[in-house]
This record gives sequence, structure tokens and C-alpha cells, in this order.
Amino acid sequence: MQSIKTKTTFVLHEDVQIVYNLIFKNALYSLECYKEGGDVNLANDYSYVENITDDEGEAELFLKQLEKGKAFPVHIKDLVVDYFG
Repeated sequence: MQSIKTKTTFVLHEDVQIVYNLIFKNALYSLECYKEGGDVNLANDYSYVENITDDEGEAELFLKQLEKGKAFPVHIKDLVVDYFG
């Protein structure tokens, strides 16, 4: 598993730590994203997208782009569809 953590600041809220975990299971990569201290039952705080690709390089590149863009969990599924579509 590969993991990246970013710190993001947005209006009217304190700094937020976002964690991205790239998970390899059954020959496919999945992505978990969550806000530290958030509620895993809320789409704004947690997202898990299974089987996004079988290509390690492509999965790692996508992970790095998420880190740069500081995407929140609520947007992860749409970003996966747009990127791997």
C-alpha cells in the first residue's frame, strides 16, 4: 500500500489533513481517501473506489495528481471516472 497525506486550508475551516491510500489487491489497484478525524460514514469525509486499474505506473501517477490538486474525498469517484474513464 502506498499512502500520501496532504494539508489543505479552505475558507471558514481550519487546516485539514487528507490521506490517500493506494491499495493493491487481487492484481488491481483501489483508492481510499479520507479526512483525518472525519466521519467514515460521510461522503465528504471518506471515499473508497475499488479496482481502478491494473497498471502500477498509472495508479501512482493518479495518486500524485490527487496530492497536487488536494482533492477531497467527496470528489474522488468523479476524478477516477474522468481519469480512467
